[in-house]
Amino acid sequence: MSVTWTAAPEVDRPLKASEKELLEQLLQSQKKLSDLNLMLHTVTQDSRCRVCPEGWLWWRDHCYFFSIGLQENRRWNESAEFCQQHNSSLAVIKDSTEMDFIQDVMRKFSNFPFLWVGLTDTKEEGQWMWRDGTDVQHDMPVTVEWDADDRDCADLRGGGTLFAADCEAYGPWACKRES
Repeated sequence: MSVTWTAAPEVDRPLKASEKELLEQLLQSQKKLSDLNLMLHTVTQDSRCRVCPEGWLWWRDHCYFFSIGLQENRRWNESAEFCQQHNSSLAVIKDSTEMDFIQDVMRKFSNFPFLWVGLTDTKEEGQWMWRDGTDVQHDMPVTVEWDADDRDCADLRGGGTLFAADCEAYGPWACKRES
């Protein structure tokens, strides 16, 4: 984050004492801001101070890992295990803005056929639940297409569509965790 400012305005008349004091405060504040910007830039370049681990993307107080190009495709359960090992879970999509963010990432990779997300109906057929225990309709009303007895895991495809899929299929996935 960088903030710019303009120099103090030129004044054709002598400054009053109160104006001189305000001008001095402004110049001191500008110097402090410049120093803080430099410190912030320096700190954020240090790997020990990253908000998210390397290879993860930060968005709205969460870190996201998209496996495409970084990991081999996995089954849904294996993807969930990977996320758990990295203090996260398969992505639980809370609103349309988050859906748009994930879709934007997917569009950057032409070979993203689908993406495993944290949605399943393994506990009760037809009752789609996110990994955090909320019903699929709780935060953002969506439907899961192609639901069938043998398709218990959901994948996300273009256009924000969720599809029931065989959990044994291999594919890329997205993890999500608090930053």
